[in-house]
Amino acid sequence: MTAAFFEAIFAGLGVLAAAFGCVGAAMAREPLARLHFLAPVTTLAVPLFSIAAVGYFGFSLGSATIILIALVVAFSGPAVTIAVGRTLADERGLDVGRSPE
Repeated sequence: MTAAFFEAIFAGLGVLAAAFGCVGAAMAREPLARLHFLAPVTTLAVPLFSIAAVGYFGFSLGSATIILIALVVAFSGPAVTIAVGRTLADERGLDVGRSPE
């Protein structure tokens, strides 16, 4: 099997994860429910696309940038999702508990 095959597999899995998140968010009725469908995109699709891109372009400074961006998105995505969820819940008057600060 060639490297292009594995790149296509990783890119295809990334597309599936992103499509799952998009379809789920489109079908959800509440903003807080839609927010849950952001997780597959930030934690699965972005790293899978990054692996495919690094495989396609090879190891270089550009690939290091792709990896760095993927790591930042994968690790900061859940924190951003939590912050947006707390803000949405607070705007709706739901009890969000104490601030983590």
